[in-house]
Amino acid sequence: MYTITRKEWERILIDHPDYVGKSMLRHEHEGRVCEAGDACCFEYLLPGAPNTGATLVFEHIHFEIV
Repeated sequence: MYTITRKEWERILIDHPDYVGKSMLRHEHEGRVCEAGDACCFEYLLPGAPNTGATLVFEHIHFEIV
């Protein structure tokens, strides 16, 4: 699980608007839930994440904005 500050997230939104979005559906993975409207993006945009290309990650499942 990655942790990202609100300021870092806002910077990603500004710098990469085409690669950040909102989850369209509520879904669950390994007991964690991402609600419709929660954030999603490509993993490589998150600070500290490896450059894995187009791996899609979801808020509350793969990362938290604190």
